[in-house]
Amino acid sequence: MIIETGRSKALLRQLNQEIQEKAQQIASNFEFLPAAISWIRFLGTAVVILIFNGSLSLDMLFWVILICAISDYADGWLARRLKKTSYPGKVMDFTADKLFISVSLIGLSFSLNTIDSVVASILIGYHLLLLFSLSVISWSIHIPVVTITTGERLAVLFSYLLLITASGRLAFPQKHIFQSLYTPITIIALLSALTGLLSYLRLLRRMLSKLLE
Repeated sequence: MIIETGRSKALLRQLNQEIQEKAQQIASNFEFLPAAISWIRFLGTAVVILIFNGSLSLDMLFWVILICAISDYADGWLARRLKKTSYPGKVMDFTADKLFISVSLIGLSFSLNTIDSVVASILIGYHLLLLFSLSVISWSIHIPVVTITTGERLAVLFSYLLLITASGRLAFPQKHIFQSLYTPITIIALLSALTGLLSYLRLLRRMLSKLLE
């Protein structure tokens, strides 16, 4: 009886190992997906520019922004599930977010006048400042640097929500939910950008204090 129990446990361990190896093989076949999803936002940036230039229908704008916002969550979620998170992937994800959000804010505020220009300018300044600063640091030390704080995650989240709300007002003027959500989301987006900036300043202060020790 003891021998049979030992054999059963050995068989279970072997089966579990085979399942894990098979899962890793399947995951390796789809390891390109997180990067491909991140590229959706680069392509979305080009599509948004065409829409603002009048080359494509304005009705597409809401759906392009919504798809790109979903892709921001989907690529990270999929990379964690596939256990394929990487530093280059984080850099791509970070850059795609900053470019798409900034271009969309510029178009919705200065071309379509759907977002207040002062609000848009503050948010654009925040996102481009981070992109420029981390790019300069990465270039100076020859190593890609991307540090995502909690404040930064909130700033990106509510920037996307603001874009969705603002474009929803254009696409669905009869839907009052977009109009009612616009003001509170605008305020939260500004506060989240301030929180994100403060979080990076605290991070910078800690880094400098460690260097000076």
